[in-house]
Order: sequence, then C-alpha cells, then structure tokens
Amino acid sequence: MTLNETYKKVCEDVLTHPSLKHEINSAILALHESATKVWQAVGNDQKDKIHPRAAAALISIFYVMRELGIDDPEECLKKKLEELEEEKPTFI
Repeated sequence: MTLNETYKKVCEDVLTHPSLKHEINSAILALHESATKVWQAVGNDQKDKIHPRAAAALISIFYVMRELGIDDPEECLKKKLEELEEEKPTFI
C-alpha cells in the first residue's frame, strides 16, 4: 500500500470520525509527540516501537500537508528524500 493509499484509508477510518477534533494544531502536536517517541525509541534501542511511531508521524505530516494545499504529499516527500540523498555528505 502506498503512502497516499494509507493516508486515504486512515482518513476514512479514523480522521473523519465525528468524535475527533480536526485542526492543524492537533496534527502538529501529534507530530511532535511521534517524533519525540521515535527519538526515545532510537535512544533506548526499542526497534519495535520505531515503525509504528514513524507511521503515526507520517499521517500527521500528510494531514498538515493537505491542510497547506499539497494534493500529493507522497510525491512531495519522495522529491525531498531524493534531494536529501543528493546532498548527503560523502563521509557518511
């Protein structure tokens, strides 16, 4: 399943649920929490917790990107990853 397909499924199953509060601040706070938890999991060598938190962070990123008017967040993220690969220092 692609990131866009995953985002659509999460939107259908979770984000559009009427009990959830929809706002950009909530997405940014969720992103901050996920990033913090990923950082902690890496520092504590808890590899089993990294992937679920990274997925949660991506969902928050997708929400923020959609709110900013980016229609294809997956393509935008792919381009950024390609740019980062090109900029990667040779000593790493």
